[in-house]
Amino acid sequence: MPKILIVEDDPAVRGVVEIALNREGMTTLTAGDGEEALRRLNSSDGTVDLVILDVMLPGMDGVSVCREIRAGGESSDVPIIMLTARDDETSVVVGLEVGADDYITKPFSPRQLVSRVRALLRRRRLDATVASGEPRKIEFPGLEIDLLRRQVRAWGTLVELTAKEYEILVLLAAHPGRVYDREQIMRHLWNGDFFGEARAADVHVQHIRKKIENDPKNPRYVQTVRGMGYRFAEL
Repeated sequence: MPKILIVEDDPAVRGVVEIALNREGMTTLTAGDGEEALRRLNSSDGTVDLVILDVMLPGMDGVSVCREIRAGGESSDVPIIMLTARDDETSVVVGLEVGADDYITKPFSPRQLVSRVRALLRRRRLDATVASGEPRKIEFPGLEIDLLRRQVRAWGTLVELTAKEYEILVLLAAHPGRVYDREQIMRHLWNGDFFGEARAADVHVQHIRKKIENDPKNPRYVQTVRGMGYRFAEL
């Protein structure tokens, strides 16, 4: 039974989210501020499978909490969905930059949120059940993607990608020359259950380039196809 940590200072919103997840058979923990959220993650409550994190929190805000989670510890790779105001685009971009996996804008429907949670949990389960055996790799000059270990090396150096960045890189690298538009990329990440802003794909691609490209402004691997989307170079 998945355990979800809800970090939200508004009791009404927190209650709606908790009821929606409980109805889907998920266990929930709640926190009203960032400090309490970090204590919950590091406590003996057991492994948390996903965090729903409001950006606007009293004291430590959601972006800072996300940064702290990603900084290290046993819960550093837990999936994070950020809740943000509809007109707060800056927080969305910053949240993705510090490691959030997805975001959803308020007001939102409980059904939409549950769908996002299911998609992230489903992908996490798939990641945990990769077939054993010899490592399967996608290799290009200067770049190696180990599909079994979910590791990426650029010019011999291990690169730390978020779960979403890794999935996008594998999608593109597995089909060199094929163009994917933003909507296709985001639907791939959510197994078709995507309702947000497709331009979030741009943020993920920018991060990938910073991590694997020698010159991110003139990318060798992940290329922009103007007016269409992105493709992996045929090397």
